[in-house]
Amino acid sequence: MKKRNLFYFFLSVFLFINISGCSKPSNKITKENDQVILTSFTVLADMIKNVAGDEFKVESITKIGMEVHGYQTTPGDLIRGSKATIFIDNGFGFELWAEKFLTNLDIKRITIADKITPILISEDAYKGKPNPHAWISPKRGGQYVDIIFDALSDIKPERKEYFKKNAAIYKNKINKIEKEFTLVINSLEENKKFLITCEGAFSYLAKDYGLKEGYLWPVNAESGVTPKRMVRVINTVKENKIPAVFCESTVSNESQLVVTDETGAKFGGNLYVDSLSQEDGPASTYLNMLNHNLNLIKEGLNDNS
Repeated sequence: MKKRNLFYFFLSVFLFINISGCSKPSNKITKENDQVILTSFTVLADMIKNVAGDEFKVESITKIGMEVHGYQTTPGDLIRGSKATIFIDNGFGFELWAEKFLTNLDIKRITIADKITPILISEDAYKGKPNPHAWISPKRGGQYVDIIFDALSDIKPERKEYFKKNAAIYKNKINKIEKEFTLVINSLEENKKFLITCEGAFSYLAKDYGLKEGYLWPVNAESGVTPKRMVRVINTVKENKIPAVFCESTVSNESQLVVTDETGAKFGGNLYVDSLSQEDGPASTYLNMLNHNLNLIKEGLNDNS
């Protein structure tokens, strides 16, 4: 661990010398381009792009398909951070690596969670801590857009009307998805209003739409299923005759397939949570991700077989 910290120290010194040249000494890595917004994950980057338009270059530290909770930053990430002036993260403990990453960067930080009321995790090692996955619910997605709009308007007040127009168009698209999902959930029989997933990432979605939630582990940072959790989920599925269960794209669905074998429920598919898909995949944007997830849930819970 000491070697790793020493490596980052010397890398910071190297970057300072090469980026700042003969400028006044500083204990922070200086920036080159004040038009770069660096984000913590691909979903957030896509949302910001829709509001920012062509006013900023927006990049995500984590790549498509990566698990974000336990991500380990690289020297390359530090170099990218040195070229940005704004870092936007989700917060609520989602980016466990963010504090250390930002230590040597001269960069403005905006945390979405600072303006969102959390749902708390109810059990295990993360009991009492905020569930970070608010963007999964379309209702909360609209809140993200508002927060992003306010942040960008503060940074570039002269472009506020431009950001406002972009945000309004984007929110209308999210609201359309939200209304469609509301109709679907309201039409379900009570015994089908259960959402069983691998990770407990859907608490906001469940609360906003009147679904009961079940999962194999609270957050992917823990991502281990205990015998007690497995038995609990299997019993819940059996007792309520839940037609389908789901997992997430960034983790193995092997444990959830045990549930289907034991209960006769079908595997409804992999939902997207922490990452978008590739461009040719089903969740290449936040809007596509919402549509993909909500369509899978709709098809799974409406199964009458």
